[in-house]
Amino acid sequence: MNKENIPKTLHFLIPIAKEWGIGDDGYRSEKIDNSSVNELKELTNHFTDDVLRDLNDWLENPNPIEPQTEEYYSFTSLYQAFEYGYFVLKDSKQ
Repeated sequence: MNKENIPKTLHFLIPIAKEWGIGDDGYRSEKIDNSSVNELKELTNHFTDDVLRDLNDWLENPNPIEPQTEEYYSFTSLYQAFEYGYFVLKDSKQ
């Protein structure tokens, strides 16, 4: 991943995006469904209100002139993994 294509405040998420930012919905869901509660907590604990704000600001305001980068799509998939993982955890009541 090219750090220059990612806001600096989100650089710490790069390793997590590499693991969880799976572009295919089915594979991403399968990874989450097969993860332990602890793995899902590790994923979701990174997403504080500040991180979610910075991530949403970036993803909601893409550059309309240039095509989106691989990093943009990876972080979009990471966000989807977070959302699904959060609800799986909530449903498990742990």
